[in-house]
Amino acid sequence: MGAIIYKDVIDAIVAVPHDELVKAVFNAPKAGAAKAIVKPILLKSAKAWQCEKIIDNAAFHENVSETSLREFLERLLNENSYRQITVITSDSIITYRVSKKLKLHVSKTANQMPAKPTLAHDNAKNYILTEGMQVLPLVDLGVFTRDFRVVKAKYHKFRQINSFLKNIDSSLSLGAAGALNIVEFGCGKSYLTFILYYYFAFVKKIDVRITGYDKNRSVVDFCNGVARKYEYGNIEFVEGDISQALPRQGDVDMIVTLHACDTATDHALHYAIQNKVKNIFCVPCCQQEVNAQIGRDDEYAILLRHGLFKERFSALLTDCVRCEALSENGYSVDVVEFVGEENTPKNAMIRARYTGRKKAGGDALQKLLSQFGVEHTLLKLLGDAQKN
Repeated sequence: MGAIIYKDVIDAIVAVPHDELVKAVFNAPKAGAAKAIVKPILLKSAKAWQCEKIIDNAAFHENVSETSLREFLERLLNENSYRQITVITSDSIITYRVSKKLKLHVSKTANQMPAKPTLAHDNAKNYILTEGMQVLPLVDLGVFTRDFRVVKAKYHKFRQINSFLKNIDSSLSLGAAGALNIVEFGCGKSYLTFILYYYFAFVKKIDVRITGYDKNRSVVDFCNGVARKYEYGNIEFVEGDISQALPRQGDVDMIVTLHACDTATDHALHYAIQNKVKNIFCVPCCQQEVNAQIGRDDEYAILLRHGLFKERFSALLTDCVRCEALSENGYSVDVVEFVGEENTPKNAMIRARYTGRKKAGGDALQKLLSQFGVEHTLLKLLGDAQKN
């Protein structure tokens, strides 16, 4: 479709004041993005426009300065040849349709639900890591395409690591030197490790060192190869089992675990407690230890009668004990959902900061566990450490 067809549409959108355009929706393309939405936003109090494109069921975002809207719309329409465009303002709805004979038809109605646009940046999708950032290792790891778009099959992983990073960024208290020493346990293919390094080293300009541990030798070798390829000198991947004694990595500022299975989480938390690690960001997974032991023969048996509820109760008990153990060992603790359940049901993040102020718990945890006939690895590890 020629640019002349769209001239009236572009003129009309550009003529709407920034604080009166709710959004412009572009549908029915001949090629390119299946849908696009342009809306006004504020970026650090500056007027701008945000475009969301839907390509292969994935959302891609691009921000445009206030004065660049016309140029952007020309490019958007010429690349995608949209045949239906709806412009919603605070008081009207204008619909443009392009016929098969390339005639432009216009209809206008009053907006029955008049409203001013929401100018705040979209918090639900206001990712710290965005498409277009040249995080080169994510290409090797299969998250980004070579032009730095999110691979459709990895979009859930993209959301998870963004949400994890956002929680760290909002919670972390940096020391005066602004340097960070981070340890990740069960790093796997190290999506999170490379993101943390990129964000702190290249975005925040912080002197950061990260050590990732994993039991899989081939994964460790692969990740070290990626780090060398891009000259990420302060990342090291080490073959190691967290359930075994691991060397202390100096004064550690942060421990991170993302879906470390079952008791691997307990060993990571024990490492943090023993070394008084300043910050912990932990997303547990596969809490099977308690589920395999738990039992009751009294009125509480109804909690365990159905397998699904037994599994959920066991996971809840497991993580509640972890939080209390951290509190009793000098940590301030809270728990948040770091990502929606549609991405992963294992979406509870334990955030802990070492304060040195220990909560008096006595034998409450052991008493609770004994009532259900179970042992908990973290408490056993802490008890063995006290004996030694």
